[in-house]
Amino acid sequence: MSTVLIIDDDEQFNLMLKSAMEIKGYDVETAVNGKEAKALYQNKKYDVIITDIIMPDVDGYEVILDLRRMGMSGRTIAVSGGGRTAADDYLITAQHFDVAATFNKPVDLQALRAKVEEIIQNNP
Repeated sequence: MSTVLIIDDDEQFNLMLKSAMEIKGYDVETAVNGKEAKALYQNKKYDVIITDIIMPDVDGYEVILDLRRMGMSGRTIAVSGGGRTAADDYLITAQHFDVAATFNKPVDLQALRAKVEEIIQNNP
């Protein structure tokens, strides 16, 4: 079974995405910030990691850079609803870190699930 890690400080968003992924048969874990996520992905391999950008403690950029050092940027999806600037500003920066895809919130679940499946198929 393919595994997905969702990292977002919005617990409702985590639950919504978790349900959407579990319906498709994925084993899903969630974290509410990058610090919690790091403890998970350093001890377990995930097929896909979906991370928000703006989070307390350790933000999504730090997570993405850490995953990039681990050779996992091709399995990483960045999402953002914006913050001090528009979501696109954050996502454009994330693209420079070689993430597999970026999505604005609210996320198009069908497109996100299709991208997750594509990543899994391209990274056995």
